[in-house]
Amino acid sequence: MSRLLMLTLAVAVAFGQYVSWHPPHAVLTPAYLYNATHFAAYIDGKVVYIVQVGLSFHGSEAERQAAVQYLYAQCKYVAVDVLNVTAAEEGELWLADIYCSSDGRSWLWLRWLPPRFAAYSGYVEFVNAVNVTVTTPVGDFKDYVPAGWYLDPATKTVFKMPDTNITFLEEIRRLNAAVQLLKTQLQKGETNLTQASALIAQLKAQVESLEAQRRALEEAARQKESVITALNTNLQATRAENEALKKQLEELRRENNVLKSRLAELNKTYVAEVAWLEAELHSRLQAEEGGGFGLMPVLIAALVVVAAFIAYRKKKAEE
Repeated sequence: MSRLLMLTLAVAVAFGQYVSWHPPHAVLTPAYLYNATHFAAYIDGKVVYIVQVGLSFHGSEAERQAAVQYLYAQCKYVAVDVLNVTAAEEGELWLADIYCSSDGRSWLWLRWLPPRFAAYSGYVEFVNAVNVTVTTPVGDFKDYVPAGWYLDPATKTVFKMPDTNITFLEEIRRLNAAVQLLKTQLQKGETNLTQASALIAQLKAQVESLEAQRRALEEAARQKESVITALNTNLQATRAENEALKKQLEELRRENNVLKSRLAELNKTYVAEVAWLEAELHSRLQAEEGGGFGLMPVLIAALVVVAAFIAYRKKKAEE
């Protein structure tokens, strides 16, 4: 079945229509239009003329041309339901029901030509079919439709009106429509489920990425805490060392002050000693001049005192 036919049937299903068709037992025949009511074909090496039973044409030449032009367009495919065969001079004459289609989407029963062209005469039966709509090449009909063969696109069933129970077909159509609706809802649900699964997978990937970032930040925070702890430890050690150095500096300052005091005392003592020695020397010199004891012992004693004082100051300076 072609895509075009499938599309047509889908449209028919959507609008709840039946499509005109040919009977299942009709045979596709390589026939071509002979005149307004007859077809011709070569079958088994002989000419066969096929005429639609119950149909005749009584129109003008213009009407004949119009009818023939219409049949040329409609009868690309021909199916026949042979009712009687008679011998003719050059072959056979088949009395039959003839069905034509231009594209295989719907079929025209030639008996339906009178409602299309007034030049045709023949009996066309119409039947009451409440809430039923049919699509045919000669027009669309509702509630009151031409008797014939039809296709139900919903169930792919070929049936005949009025012999078929239309109510039963309508119930089948209703149930089929319900099934199609459920299928559509199921497909929609599956689509939504697929989308939801994709969204869940995307969210899961995002959660994993955020979790990895969190772990990296925690590790960086731990490393930062370690560095801060080490720096605090070093800072405390430095502060303790500074305090120790301050105490040592204070101690050195005190010692320095003591040394300064002692040095000052020694300087005083030195000055006093030097003054005493100068006085003693002066006295000795006068006595020497008067005939006293010698000056040498006094000088040696003074030099000993000065040498001792210089050695003491050198030792303190080295400390």
